[in-house]
Order: sequence, then structure tokens, then C-alpha cells
Amino acid sequence: MVGRLVLPALFAGIFAGCTNPGAAYREEASHTFRTNLVAETERVLAEAGGVLTLSNALELAHARSLKLAQQDYEAKLARINRATAFSAFLPTVGLSGMGLTAGGKVDDLPYLGDLEDSHLRVRSASLVVAQPVFTPVAWVMFAESQYGVRIKDIVRDRAGQLLDVQVAALFYQTAVAERRVETAERQLESARALTNRVTRLASEGYATPADTARAKARCVLAETSLDAARNDATAAREELAGLLHLWPLATFKVSGESLLALPPLPEKRVEEWVWDGLVSRKDLAAGDQTLELRKAQVIEALAGFLPNAVLGGGGLSGSIEDVSIRGWAGSLIGTWAIFEGFRTVQQYRAARAARETEFNLQEERMTAVVIAVADSWRQRRLVRQKATAARAWAEAARLDYEAAARRHEDGQETLSSVLDKLAVNEDAETKLAESAYGEAMADILLRQAVGIDVIERKKE
Repeated sequence: MVGRLVLPALFAGIFAGCTNPGAAYREEASHTFRTNLVAETERVLAEAGGVLTLSNALELAHARSLKLAQQDYEAKLARINRATAFSAFLPTVGLSGMGLTAGGKVDDLPYLGDLEDSHLRVRSASLVVAQPVFTPVAWVMFAESQYGVRIKDIVRDRAGQLLDVQVAALFYQTAVAERRVETAERQLESARALTNRVTRLASEGYATPADTARAKARCVLAETSLDAARNDATAAREELAGLLHLWPLATFKVSGESLLALPPLPEKRVEEWVWDGLVSRKDLAAGDQTLELRKAQVIEALAGFLPNAVLGGGGLSGSIEDVSIRGWAGSLIGTWAIFEGFRTVQQYRAARAARETEFNLQEERMTAVVIAVADSWRQRRLVRQKATAARAWAEAARLDYEAAARRHEDGQETLSSVLDKLAVNEDAETKLAESAYGEAMADILLRQAVGIDVIERKKE
């Protein structure tokens, strides 16, 4: 009964696995993806109170982003390769067995004579244990696998730093876009207030139709600017959500002030920052390990000239008709490749060339770090100068608006002029906030160039 049920189920499973996924499969997969991601996004945003801080975003990126999946896989694979290389030091155990039955005539069989019209039965079983004793190549390959683990771990850490910068850049863009939306909303309110005021004045004969048309045009322009600002904020928010592996169409805000909460960088000369970069950059540390790996590969090539020794032993049990053979045996097997068509020599030459090339690449990487740090330092200095100018301009715009507002109260300034100065003041305040965010972002970019983490994390 069981067999009659299992066989049809097996064939059904095989044929089901061979079907071609169509529209129904794609629809179901899309529904599952959207449902799960929306639910997970709602949970994450609820925990954050609907407002993401920079630290929240960075933690979410490391926990959820798919950007590190490849590096995580390669780091795990490096550990597997190390375990595989270590297996060369362990003994191998083999068990074999055989049974043979032959019919017909067998002539001149030792001790048995001729067997005619009979069956010959042969049985054998063996157990073989081999333990490598002297295998230089295996030793060096294990050392290489350890370098591989270190390299992949460092590369993964560096990828995490670059991910932090990506998150911070999108966070900065979103914060700036949201600030522009707030400014555009205030400007639209001012334009509507002006339109209402001019409309009333026109109805009383104190404003011309041209004044009314200009007021309405200003209102339309403010609405257009608000729509553009909202589109920019939505696009930046969607990119940030995608990087955090959240539902891109989710609604949330970011805390621009959290950008300003990062610990300030110390004041140093460019030469000091360059030195810090040469010492701290993880990709340079990975290059150091790669250079040591290339040296180990040279030694591996040299090990190809050395002999190998394997200690073996095992037991044998066999029988041919009435004759039985049982016993134990041990062996020490040595091999030495004297000449392999210069293959070993060429491998040595290739390993040396790879080592020399890696040394040159490391020099090039260090030069690139010097240039990147120096450029980030200059850009940071320029951003800070622009921030100083933005503060001065914001102060001037504020004083100009306050003076215009006082003149308007005394009847010496038109409402349109006051609203114009208010718009200038609001733009200046927005640019002041953007410059503060820009200073924080410039610090983050300098951290990335030097190799400093954006936020401190506990080492696992």
C-alpha cells in the first residue's frame, strides 16, 4: 500500500519540478514579496517612531541591506576553504569490499586444481588508513587559506564602511530635500496670503488687474516649486528605503539634526590626515595580507621541488573457495617529482611575478589613498568656508526682513516687498541648514577617505 502511494507522489514531484513558471507564479511571488516587505517596513518604522535618525539608518543598513551579501558569502567561503585546507593534515580512511561468483570451467587454480562445471566464489574486504607525514604543499596551502580568511574579513569591513557612506549620502539628500519642502510650503502660504490681499485691494480699487495677475502667477510658481521639492524628497526617500531594504513607497521622515550629532573630527593638517589614512585604511590592510599571500604562493611553488611522505596501513580479509587470507600491513610511501617538464619551474616564476605585481599594486593603492584624503580635506575646508558665508548671508537676510516688516507696519513698505524679503530670508535659513548638513557630510567623506567608521561598532 505504501509503495503504491509513494511512487505516484514521486513522479508528481518530478513533473512538478519540471514545469515552466508563468504569470501565475510571478504574480504569487510579487504578492509575497510586497506583503512581507511592507509588513517588515511597518514594523521597523513603528519602532523608529516614523522618523529615522542617521544612527538608526546605519544600523538598519548593516542588518538589512543586501549590499553586503556578496562579502558575507565570500567571508564564509574563505572559512570553508580554510577548513578544507586543514583536512590535508588529517588521516584518510577507506573501506572496500568485493564479492565475485564465477561459473564454468576454471583451470590451474593454485591449491584447488581444475574446477569444471562448478562455481568459483571470491570475497575480499580491506581497510586502509593513510596519514600524511611530510606534505609541504599542503602546509603552505593551509597558510594561504588563513590569509584568505583575513583578507575577506577586512574586505567585508571596508564594504561596511562604504555602505555607511552610501547611507549617509542618501540620508543627507533626504534631509536637505525635506528642508526644501518646508521652505516651499511656507513660500506657498506667503504667496496665497499676497494673492488674497491683492484680490481684496483690487475689489476696492486700490490694486490694478496687473497686480492681481502677478500675485496669482507668483502663487502658481510657488505651487510648482512645492511639487518639485516634494518629488525630490520622495525620490531621495525611495532610494534610501531601497538601500535599507525597506518598502520604497513607505512614508517616513528623517531627522536632519541627527547628522549634526556625529562627534566632531579633530583639527589636523592635511599631512596628518594623510598619515592616518595610510595607517587606517582597511583596503590597504587587505593589500598587506594579499602581499603576504603572494609570498606564501612563492613558497608553495618552491615546495613543489620537495618530496612527500605518507604513512599508510590497513587490514585485508579475503577468501577464494576454501582458502582464506587475513592480515595487517603498514607502509611508508615517499614520492619526489624529479622532472615534470619544467612545470614546477614555471609555477615558481609565475608566483614571483604575481608577488612583484602585487607589491606595485599596493604602492598604487597607497598613492590613491594619499590623493583621496588630500582631496577630501580640501573639500571639507571649502564646505566649511561656504557654511561661514551662509551664516553671514542668513543673518543679513534676517535683518533685512525684520526692517522691511517694521516699515510695512508704518506704511512705508508694500506687502509684496515684505513677502519677497521673507522668501529671501527663508531661502537663506534653508541654505544655512543645508550648509550645516553639508559640513557633517564633508566630515563623513573625510572619515571614509581616512578609513574611520562613521559610528563606532562593537567587534563581533
